[in-house]
Amino acid sequence: MSKIVETGNYKCHGGYQKIINHESSELKCKMNFAIYLPPIAEQSKVPVIYYLSGLTCTEKNFIEKSGVQRYASEHGVAIVCPDTSPRDCGIEGEEESWYFGTGASFYVDATQNKWKDHYRMYSYVTEELPNLVNDNFPEIGRAHV
Repeated sequence: MSKIVETGNYKCHGGYQKIINHESSELKCKMNFAIYLPPIAEQSKVPVIYYLSGLTCTEKNFIEKSGVQRYASEHGVAIVCPDTSPRDCGIEGEEESWYFGTGASFYVDATQNKWKDHYRMYSYVTEELPNLVNDNFPEIGRAHV
């Protein structure tokens, strides 16, 4: 399991909004995700909701624009928001289009040779990311919403 690096930590609605960076084994690049821990997480385990953003978003869009932290705080749930795709992988053409490549938010595992080593978002969001969250945030319960 990769080591996480906290690149942001902000007090928000009584809990903490964090930005995390790590080296992804599935995507073979650095990835970011946001995690909100509600105040009750300091005393007991909480369920988690994984929010998958859409086209051209990053891990920050939902947490900066939605106000979700207020509701998560009130209802005692953690929120995890991964970036929508690998970035800076050096694949020819990955930056040429806003709807394909970097930021495209296709949560699938690519099968074409050019993309398949880095664009494995299905495996990332269903396996690697939940394992990483569970291993590094003991306040998260094992049941996922």
